[in-house]
Amino acid sequence: MWKNMTFVIIGIVLANIVLADSDLNFKGNLEEITVKKAISANYSLFLNEQFERFDPASPSNSGHTVIDECGGAFDGSDFQGQLPASAKFMSVQLGGKSYMSIDLYNSRPNTLYTIWIRVKGVDRDGNPFGGSPLTNGGATPLAAGSKLDELEEISPWNSPGSTALVNGFTTNSSGRGKLITKLDFPLIGGSYPFNKISNAALENIRNLQNPSARAIPVAIVNPRDINVNAPFALRIVSHCQDGLGHGLSPANRETWFDWPSQ
Repeated sequence: MWKNMTFVIIGIVLANIVLADSDLNFKGNLEEITVKKAISANYSLFLNEQFERFDPASPSNSGHTVIDECGGAFDGSDFQGQLPASAKFMSVQLGGKSYMSIDLYNSRPNTLYTIWIRVKGVDRDGNPFGGSPLTNGGATPLAAGSKLDELEEISPWNSPGSTALVNGFTTNSSGRGKLITKLDFPLIGGSYPFNKISNAALENIRNLQNPSARAIPVAIVNPRDINVNAPFALRIVSHCQDGLGHGLSPANRETWFDWPSQ
């Protein structure tokens, strides 16, 4: 019974995500990718998870808080009848790719949010490892490596920012937002393909931002791994201060949600 229900759930997720993905031929891939095979190979290929709410009074790494910059805690107590802000995601991992659907509820209306994936951690002996070889940051946008050039183009050394980001969305008047994305790497146990950036974009980063920038893959950090210490694997942040995203840099932001919970 449970397995049958799981097949149905993953089938719906796959259908919704693949239909939204112009890079895939839906009918052709149905013949090549079967949910049953995916599940029988490894149950961890499917995730249906809740994000944990970050304390709205705690500062992000840029030093800004939701309460100070976004005008409220959004914990269900600010306005009569308000529900607490929440976020969840579903992910299906197949053939070296991850298909993800991320949903945000009851957050700040008409606000830009971006999502980030952690690539820097500390091992059990306290030694730091990883980090973006392009920016030296601890996280990078949750986007395919094939989108690195697009993200680099709107980064602070090139641009004042943008409201259109492959790792972001703007909430509606009810604080509802959604991101559907296909990643060209495994979310669990994979590496971020920084090597997919073009030579021209890499040289631009070296000239304008980080002279030591390199185009090499870096392992994704998951705090659930027994030998890893990290604050999160996925993080959702808002941009209440300027309403803009900044490509490869999270810039000024306010942290809302982390996954997994610690």
